[in-house]
Parts: sequence; C-alpha cells; structure tokens
Amino acid sequence: MTLVTSPNFASIAATGADWRTVARQLLAALEPLRARAEPFNLGFLYVSDHLAAETENILAVMRAVSGIECWVGAVGLGVCTSGTAYVDKPAASLLVGRLAPGSFQIFPVTDLTLAGARDALEPWLDHHEALLLLAHGDPLAETDPALVLAELERLTGGFIVGGMSSSRRDHVVIADQGGAGGVGIGGIGGAAFSSDVAAVTALTQGCVPFGPVHVVTAAEDNILMELDGRPAFDVFAQDLKDMALARAGEDMQGADIREILTRDGADALPEDPDRIFKGEVHMAIPVAGSDMQDYMVRNISGVDPESGCMALPQALHPGDHVMFVHRDDETVRTDLTRMLMDVRERVLRDHGRFAPQAAIYISCVARAMTGMSAENQDSGGEMAIVRGFLGDIPLAGFYANGEISNQRLYGHTGVLILFL
Repeated sequence: MTLVTSPNFASIAATGADWRTVARQLLAALEPLRARAEPFNLGFLYVSDHLAAETENILAVMRAVSGIECWVGAVGLGVCTSGTAYVDKPAASLLVGRLAPGSFQIFPVTDLTLAGARDALEPWLDHHEALLLLAHGDPLAETDPALVLAELERLTGGFIVGGMSSSRRDHVVIADQGGAGGVGIGGIGGAAFSSDVAAVTALTQGCVPFGPVHVVTAAEDNILMELDGRPAFDVFAQDLKDMALARAGEDMQGADIREILTRDGADALPEDPDRIFKGEVHMAIPVAGSDMQDYMVRNISGVDPESGCMALPQALHPGDHVMFVHRDDETVRTDLTRMLMDVRERVLRDHGRFAPQAAIYISCVARAMTGMSAENQDSGGEMAIVRGFLGDIPLAGFYANGEISNQRLYGHTGVLILFL
C-alpha cells in the first residue's frame, strides 16, 4: 500500500479483513494531504465485490473524513492501482483529484428515461460543453445498458468511456454529488467533464482475429444459424481448424484437429461442444468503417454441431458482419503494449511532452482471471506493463463485466483514461 501523488491527484489502494480496515488504511494514507491549500474536490472509488454490501458505508466514511463531496466509481471482482491489482479479495482503490470548479458534473444512476441525469446535466450543459463522460453501470439492469449510453450521448454529445460493474453480489455504481445520488443499482451513473479537463482515452483489445470476416445469412434473435450461406458452426470449425494448423505449421488437408490441439500434454478437448475453447475463442462484431481494427467481442454461449447453430448473448440479423477471435495472455500483452505506445506518441505529438498527472484503468474481468493477474508484480503483468509506460502516477480502476469506449460496450478489452 503506497500513496502515489502528482500536483493535482493522489491514489492509494488497500486490502483488509473487512470494510472498516480498508477504509481506515485509505484515510490514514490520505491524512498528510488534508492540509493542502487547494483541497481535492473529486474522488474515484472502486470497491471489490467482497465489500459490495458495504459500499455505501465506505463512501460515507470517505466523504465525511476527506471532505470531498463528489464521487464516482463501481464494484468489481477486482480493483487496481499503480502497478498492482487486488483480485477476489476485500479491497478498494481510490483516486482523488483537484479539478477546476465547474469543470465536471456528477449524474446519478439512471435508466433509459435519464430520470435524474437530465436534472443534473442540463443546467451544467447550458454553460459547458461535455468533452468526456466517465460512466459506470449495472450489466443486469432491466434496460439494455447500450440504449442508456446512446441516450446519454444524444443528451451530452460527449465521448463516453467507463465500465460495467462485475460482481457475485450487487452490481453497485457510485455517483454521488454532495450526498445526492450516492450508490445505486439498475442503471448507469458517472461524471461529465468539460474541455477544461485535459484528458485522453485509449482502448486495447485482448483478442486477435483469425479467419475472414463473415456475413450473417440466417439468424433469429441471439441464435446464429448461417454464415456465408453455410451452417454457422461449420464455418466456425473451419476457421478454428485453419488457425490451429497454421500455428502447427502443417498441411491443412486431412489433419486431425483434435490431435493437433491436444499436443504437448494438453487436456483432452471436452466431448460437450458447448465447452470447446470456452474462455479462449469468441465471436466479434467489427465496428463499421474500421475493417478489423476495432471490434466488439461477444462470448459464444453455446453451439449445436448437428443443427449448425451457435448462441450469443446478443441478437444478430442477416447482413451483419462477424468474425472469430482468440485470446490468451500473449495477445493481451501485445495489444496493451501497442496501445500504451500509441497513447504516449499521441500525447507527445499534441502536447509536446508526456507528463500525465493521473489515470483510470478499466480492464475486463476475464483478463483478471488469467495468468496476467498472478504476474502483476512481474514485468509481464498487466498493471506492471501499464506502470512501465505511464510511470508511477496516481491510478485507480477495476475489472469490469463490459468496458465502455466511444459509447460502445466491449468485452475482453482495457480502457485507459489519462488526465494530463
């Protein structure tokens, strides 16, 4: 537990047996900063789901003792800070900052009607242009979160980033303005930032495509029946076979896919096709106009080789485009490194120097449950890679059940918000 500071920000994370222990550690670390001439006025708080039921208590204590009235955040299966992640244990990660008065506006947890959010945002929007929105949401809300995000974009015109809560308990969202709003479930809440807040964002994919882009030729709701006029499962199996054989450097004709993929002592493939490559191979929907550079990953929730159908967590329609992608620790490292190099070059080009003051990092919970999590103290771990590029700057974040960038809901990605 190390306090990291910059001129206008500070971050700290802590773990402990219960919420009181965690809150006490956070506040003790912040105590030397309470005498600042310009006090902090915004807090970002991420709480692990072990403490989900106590989120409101943690927030109340942090608000009362720190004097900070405005808070945003969420609950996740893990939380992260500079160079370290706390996964599947009681923990909280905190970032506090001093932003120009009036440069941000909290909006409460809201549904598709934007009830409450309009009341908070419209008066602010009369005098400010929303450059960026940081949004957190409940993935199990009755209303599709993507629709709420679209309404927020229409209302504000801002670039929306953030993440959906991941939890085995309540999917809690923090959106608190002076005790109004507080914590909630069932919608999306967060903060809007004006152009007075210098910030950049970036997205890193955790998967890489294999095989070509396919056209959906038959689908009903979330059941995909045909791709390119062929049974969807047959197309999937062929792409998978081609990828495996290419990796093995073998002739594709007459090869035994099951034998190739179970070499080197690997566990035998499950006979149940619903379990084949679960967690490693997914479907992706390319973002229009981006070719294969930007895509939204969706888990394959079931397959039926006899009928050729595949089940997904969202509806597809004839004419849609899809492709298959593969994820492992190496694909995560490679694209994370690319993203961090790109954002560094972008900041240097646009601002003449790279000296970020703070960061929010939101990563997919699936990335936390791989070897990347166990390696966070080594050079190969996700948060260690982030720190290696950004330096020891104040940082807070969490592991999400869906990441938000440019209003879209992604999966298996990482989203970076860098305050300059």
